[in-house]
Amino acid sequence: MDYPLSKSLVAEAYGTFVLVFIGTMAVTVASDSTRFPAWASLGVGFIGLAFGGALLAGIATVGAVSGAHFNPAVTLAMFSAHRIPSRKVLPYILAQLGGATAASLVQLVMVGTDSARVADLGSTLPNQSLPLPFFAALLAEIVGTLILAMTILGSTDPDSAGTGWGTAGIGVSLSAVIFALGAVSGASLNPARSLGPALVSLIFDPTPIVDYWVYLVGPILGGLLAANLYIAIFKTTKPPEPLKQEGPPKQDELPA
Repeated sequence: MDYPLSKSLVAEAYGTFVLVFIGTMAVTVASDSTRFPAWASLGVGFIGLAFGGALLAGIATVGAVSGAHFNPAVTLAMFSAHRIPSRKVLPYILAQLGGATAASLVQLVMVGTDSARVADLGSTLPNQSLPLPFFAALLAEIVGTLILAMTILGSTDPDSAGTGWGTAGIGVSLSAVIFALGAVSGASLNPARSLGPALVSLIFDPTPIVDYWVYLVGPILGGLLAANLYIAIFKTTKPPEPLKQEGPPKQDELPA
């Protein structure tokens, strides 16, 4: 069924809200040992599962309405791969940014400023312990988003529709990338996911918004790379025209 754009935008805002709220809330409770002592030792594995599960919940709920992008980098990848029309790109991105910001505002009201300060509402930041923290974080965001967006594009391609486990693969891929790259960049892979916490954290800490460029540039580049890789793998060129017959026509081909 082809849903109106207005319904798709509500679906994108809701799905992004679910993804960002559940995922960043997991970051907060795993980081604040004072107020959430039972959860503080769970670490990046717990966070990865939270994000992956939230993504699966969003896909299962509203995927049939909007395609379940929940991520500006995925929307741009879909557009670059000729999977959605241009008229949807900007509205989708605005809906995603709105859903992410609403998620961070709700988290702030829920946990209070003191807990929100501990991890800046689940903001993503480069690991300053690495030799080249910003380069490493940017590269991690490019590679991680490439993997995630390629999983989405490939598993939702009509030729992959019969695999059955494609949707689960999207959530699993997000969790796996967070396991691998969360300690490098926070493994955002999503400009909306990083912008929501960074904007709301301006109340008490400007650092996340200063470093936000990493989580804007990296995922967009990764998504565009995924779109080109998807086209190279899945899309074929137009078959060549059959060779014209040489020589005189056969008897049954002569005009009457």
